[in-house]
Amino acid sequence: AMVQCFYLSNMIPQVGKGMNQGIWKDLEEYVRTWAIDRGALYIFTGPIYEGGINRTIGKNKVAVPSHVYKIVYDPFKAEAIAFIMPNEKLDAADIPTYIVTIREVESKTGLDFLSDMDKQVQEVIENKKAQRLW
Repeated sequence: AMVQCFYLSNMIPQVGKGMNQGIWKDLEEYVRTWAIDRGALYIFTGPIYEGGINRTIGKNKVAVPSHVYKIVYDPFKAEAIAFIMPNEKLDAADIPTYIVTIREVESKTGLDFLSDMDKQVQEVIENKKAQRLW
């Protein structure tokens, strides 16, 4: 699993010190701690291209997302927390301000998360802005 994290298909361009080496790194460290404390989590992470692809980098024109998201779902406690952050330099102390609902992530990505669970449970979990989990 660790090797798979470094596949190019699992990477997106992020700004350096203020995102990938800052707030995003801090969020990933929190998630690792949660995984150790809770035993197992499902984690969904990816890009959002708000307004389409507006910027590319490199000779292969790799698309730079406007935002990135992360959803952390605990299947044992049926709890989840979601984040959407602009892909720019951000202050790590502001992580809680980027907490959103899973439905908001779905709306911005066109993806359907947690779709295999009971629809009533899915409704509750995906529409809850889980500030208390932070």
